[in-house]
Amino acid sequence: MAVKYYAGKWNDHNLVVISDDKEELRFDGQVIAENKAGLHMSVSLKGSIPTDPELTAVVHITERNCSCIIGKELETEYEKETKTFSAVYNGHRIEGNNKKLKGTLIIDGEEADKEGSGLRDYGILGSEPDESGKRIMAIFEASGLKVKCQMYAEAENVRMIPCEKQGGELIPVNSNGDDQFAAGLLLGMCIH
Repeated sequence: MAVKYYAGKWNDHNLVVISDDKEELRFDGQVIAENKAGLHMSVSLKGSIPTDPELTAVVHITERNCSCIIGKELETEYEKETKTFSAVYNGHRIEGNNKKLKGTLIIDGEEADKEGSGLRDYGILGSEPDESGKRIMAIFEASGLKVKCQMYAEAENVRMIPCEKQGGELIPVNSNGDDQFAAGLLLGMCIH
């Protein structure tokens, strides 16, 4: 299996995912999350941000891509009768449900986001950004017939770009040959 790299920037910090026989999430070179070696169809990793322990980085890696969000993880409860996950943040009630295998994010009784199709193993839903560009986000993850939902406040998407390692640097690549879109973002990013 060829080693895969994904890299992104968040508030002048480097995030790197290395996917080989196991996966690692690195923040400025420090491993903040990893899994055990083995064959995986997809992997989710979660780790605390060293510069702000109130924030959590969550990445989901598949054969073809890597998604990442950073936000404040909320304590989520599950209500079995309504099949709804819920949390409260700054006086707002946040709910996520998975009726008919389609995730829905509800904030203060209003639908904020909904999946267009069902039967997925992983999905991220989010509110419209606030004045600072941050969102309420819900991550739905299926394992067999069970679905989990974790919610995040003050959350941001981090664009993770596929890279190759050349020497000690990660160089952006794109399947259509146009890697200029990310050159400024990652130029000179080193991996330790």
